[in-house]
Amino acid sequence: MVWANVLAVTDGGAGCEAAMTAAIDLGQRFGARVEFLHVENDARDLMPFVGEGMSATAMEQIMASVDARNVARRETVDKSYKRHCSGAGLPETDPGLPPEPGQFSVCLHRLTGREAEQVERLGRLSDLIVLPFPAAFEGDGEATLDAALFGSGRPVLLAPVSNSKNFGKKIAVAWDGSKEGACAVTAALPLLKEAESVVAITAREGGEADPSALARYLAGHGVAAKTWAYTPGSESIAAGLLEQADHAHADMLVMGAYGHSRLRERILGGATQGILEHAKIPVLMMH
Repeated sequence: MVWANVLAVTDGGAGCEAAMTAAIDLGQRFGARVEFLHVENDARDLMPFVGEGMSATAMEQIMASVDARNVARRETVDKSYKRHCSGAGLPETDPGLPPEPGQFSVCLHRLTGREAEQVERLGRLSDLIVLPFPAAFEGDGEATLDAALFGSGRPVLLAPVSNSKNFGKKIAVAWDGSKEGACAVTAALPLLKEAESVVAITAREGGEADPSALARYLAGHGVAAKTWAYTPGSESIAAGLLEQADHAHADMLVMGAYGHSRLRERILGGATQGILEHAKIPVLMMH
């Protein structure tokens, strides 16, 4: 399995720098083309929701506000792209051209519309999608993450504001035996093969998880994984996983996303939602 094309969303929010840094790091390691996607809002998308009964003056003000926000976000993205890419001498390419196999390059793809829809569409033909954590988005981070996880069928790497470079040396796998967890492990194989150490963390809950079976599977791919079982306490599953990953000195976490309904997790809490809210290390997820 080879990563040839990485899609990274840069929306001008607090996580823009983190997504760029992580994506460039991965692109250089794996000889992949990194396509930075910046989607500007189209004010006309708002009209079906706010247009009825609104004066022409009010509509003009809304459109002017959207345009001003677009300009501010565009300037932030341009500065970041220049600092990390064009001004740093990285090889650039046209997003309309196919990537050269094994050749690292970067490009900036600008589109107008709904970010979530564009991420879903372009993500389906990418090997990996890199996003900031939802709280660091300028726009609707949860909608974009949902589109990436559920609409693209691709793995998603979430980059924290800090610690977004040279990660993946010590990887923790949150293993619960689920289909989602298995998909995440398979998707993460390029990183797992390069890691100095891999540990499979399993909660002793009497579930389907068999960490030794996972270790045998990974061994077939040349990955020597250790198993790490712990007994959950009163803390949440997410808090327990992050604590165990920290004890293992992991600088990255691999896990399945939303084994339960995402609506249920967001309302009642759950492992995925807790990780999204509290993780300080990069997290690779797949549903």
